[in-house]
Order: sequence, then structure tokens, then C-alpha cells
Amino acid sequence: MNLQENVSAFFVYGTLKFGQLRGGLWPCKPQSIEPAVVLAKLFDLGSYPAITPGTDWVFGELWKFRLEDMARTIIVLDQIEGCQELAKGNEYDRRVVDAEHQNSTGFRSQKAFAYFIADPKVLSFAKPIPPFLTAFDRWVAAWPAPSSKVPKSFSEE
Repeated sequence: MNLQENVSAFFVYGTLKFGQLRGGLWPCKPQSIEPAVVLAKLFDLGSYPAITPGTDWVFGELWKFRLEDMARTIIVLDQIEGCQELAKGNEYDRRVVDAEHQNSTGFRSQKAFAYFIADPKVLSFAKPIPPFLTAFDRWVAAWPAPSSKVPKSFSEE
């Protein structure tokens, strides 16, 4: 299951964010949800985004959980994200990232899981989302971008 010791958070940047299409599918209640950024490259795949390793700051949310809730959360999110589907290949791979978020004493980095596109060839038709707004005193890329098609229901994907 790739449960790494002491990783008790997820960085999400698309439909798993609060208020987005899959924002209500989390199996456990988070201890907190905070704005955060990671270094990656963000792409718009139409009704959802993807990231690859990169050097842009990508804006999203850091969902923090109790360690005892992580195994269940990983199982559910891996299923949602098409991760570890051995028969047909993954849509996304879960990796550990350094997510930066801000607290009362300044910026803090925390290890978190994030979902990266498994097959970069899928991105040949995708539109890169360049940094276009500021957060954390940085230019950041964020989904949805002004031109993104944001689904309101699963039938719109």
C-alpha cells in the first residue's frame, strides 16, 4: 500500500479539493485543510488536472489526518485516482512531496502524498497551466485556470 511512516497528509490540486467534484469523497475527516504549494508542472486535462515533476509552484490544499486514518484514506484515494491498478496500469502514481504551507511563525514544509500522472504521454494533448496568480509571495499555477472546464457532476467529465 506504500504507507510511509510519518506521512499524515495529502497535497491535492484538483477535483479532490474542498468544494470540487470529489471534495466530498474523502473517507476520513481531516484534522485541517490548509492552502499549500509544491514544486511541479500543472496541466489541464479538460475536466481535471495532472502534475508532473517540475519547477513551477503549484497551488493546492494540504489535507492533514491522524496517522491512524491514513491507511483507509490511501485505499480510497488510490481507487479514486486510478493508482495501483496492476491489470491496466495506473492513471496516477502516489508520491511523497514537500508541501509548503504558512502558519503563525512563517512558512513550513511538510511531507505529503500527491498524485502525479503515471504516463506523461497522456499529456501530449493537455494544456500546461503556467503560473498566473500569487500566493505565498510567489507566482503559482492553480487549477481551475480561467479556461478550465470544471465539472459540476460526474457525468460532465
